[in-house]
Amino acid sequence: MISIVQNFICTQPARLKLIEREIGKMSEVFRDYPFFINYNTTENYDEVKSLYENNIKNLTFTNDLTRDWSKVTLDLVNLVETEYLIVLCEDFEYRIDYEGWKKIETEIFENNVKYMPIGRLWKYTTQEYHGGYIEGDKLWFYKAKDSPGSSLSTDAFYETHLFKMKLLEVPSHKDERYRFPKHLPHHYEETFWEEKNNAVKILDDMMCAIPKDIILMHEQEETETRLNK
Repeated sequence: MISIVQNFICTQPARLKLIEREIGKMSEVFRDYPFFINYNTTENYDEVKSLYENNIKNLTFTNDLTRDWSKVTLDLVNLVETEYLIVLCEDFEYRIDYEGWKKIETEIFENNVKYMPIGRLWKYTTQEYHGGYIEGDKLWFYKAKDSPGSSLSTDAFYETHLFKMKLLEVPSHKDERYRFPKHLPHHYEETFWEEKNNAVKILDDMMCAIPKDIILMHEQEETETRLNK
């Protein structure tokens, strides 16, 4: 029912060490799913490819160097045959095990969730937001038109068709001004930023969710923090 999609580079030694440390946990949590991975550079290619081949059973691994995150990710998504997918960054620490994730997966399917961000959610799980949610066991539910978030995320569970349609839409916004170049995933998030394009709320009654607990912790380098600012 679900596939994993990643399109990334890893040129910093600390990032490579993080992948080495966490890839076993990632492969265990998502062991039932096929993985579709593009490594978007030649630097550390052999090391990263070997890590994935040694840890992921059902793996499609490519090395498309096109500097356009949305286009390359769309090519990966076109290979996906499952109804749903999860887009993941490579620099996550995993705070959940296989059994914990399967409980979340059950709630997702039982409630027909089509979008669920999974990274950097501390703000949206605090008490002040609970009044806008429907409470589940492991998840908070809300309709897209009531979204507390400011953009569509590149770290998220998606209905495959929805994510594909959004990736196809990205080039139509080429004349807009961007802070982030198109080879970064931030470009996708900026394209579907609520204040710019009414990206989430326009999806109206579509069911969305947020995990109650932090399941993935995004490790962010100081250099990336400066870039984001």
